[in-house]
Amino acid sequence: HFPPSSSTATMETLTALRKSFLFALQVSTVLLHHANALALHSPPLPAKPVLVGTSDYSNILFGKLQRSAALWGTNLGEPTTIICPGDQERKLQKCLWNQFYMASPRSDGIMSFDDLTSPLSYYNNLKDTLIFFDAATPKEASGFSLPFMKKQQVDTVPTIDPTVLQCAVERGCAHIYVLASPDALDGCYQVLEPYNGQVASTIICLDDGVTMAPTKDWMTSRPQDLEGEFIGSVALRPYNPDVPSMFGASTIPTEDVAEVMIHIALRTDREFCEYPRFLLIGPSDDELDVRLNADYFTMVGGQKARELAGTVQSVTSWGQFLSPLGDVNTELGKRPDQP
Repeated sequence: HFPPSSSTATMETLTALRKSFLFALQVSTVLLHHANALALHSPPLPAKPVLVGTSDYSNILFGKLQRSAALWGTNLGEPTTIICPGDQERKLQKCLWNQFYMASPRSDGIMSFDDLTSPLSYYNNLKDTLIFFDAATPKEASGFSLPFMKKQQVDTVPTIDPTVLQCAVERGCAHIYVLASPDALDGCYQVLEPYNGQVASTIICLDDGVTMAPTKDWMTSRPQDLEGEFIGSVALRPYNPDVPSMFGASTIPTEDVAEVMIHIALRTDREFCEYPRFLLIGPSDDELDVRLNADYFTMVGGQKARELAGTVQSVTSWGQFLSPLGDVNTELGKRPDQP
């Protein structure tokens, strides 16, 4: 037998190294996926929610986030709203007072646009924050121009404020969550595009023909758990140009859209992704679970207190509901000593 030539030995060595590299890559991928899955069964990382604007959606989302921040396991700080030109702080205060049992923003719950764009300080530091944009509510066309008091022409298509976005990215926000309408979707992608590869983001877009509207006289049922509180049934679906929307002209409650966005932020992966995650939201025929409302009074009271607290509706499985986004934290809000 003759010893193998040097070229043959080199090829065998390279082949062995290649196999070792591929095996190590597969192992590291499996371990990373397993680590992410384990992380999603632990409480999410601490984060402060920051909302942009005072639309109905943003105000209801503020109230729900403020309520969630008081519950064990969310690791949320108190929310802050950025008041941009054209926004009304009074709208937020009225929503919280009337619909969230006389709640109100805390002393650091309001930030003006000028304060945001001032030099970086403790007050306007956005590091590790969750930023929520409303690009689904049309802008209000209001105001008049001199000298002939003609009504100003305003582009009512909503979008992401580029200045707020730049501040958020440069100051190290953890994730950007955008609610968009179909008309605003292209504009949102254009504003986010320069930051692809720099910040993680998620876009939830109303399906074609779907609008949202606040529910008249709605008040939260003050749930003291994280199972969710829904008015109607909604669903998320991946975008597929070959599968057109089947909803036609339909409306879903703003309160339900805000509820979904909160659970996306709390139950799914916030880690870095090069491009925005993108899903559509619309009405659904899926049945909701009806359960007794778990509030303070049902915890300390008896049967009569439970009857007075009434019931709430929620999804049957958050793992299934949010499955289009990958791994889901189905243990959110459950203490270690709970069964």
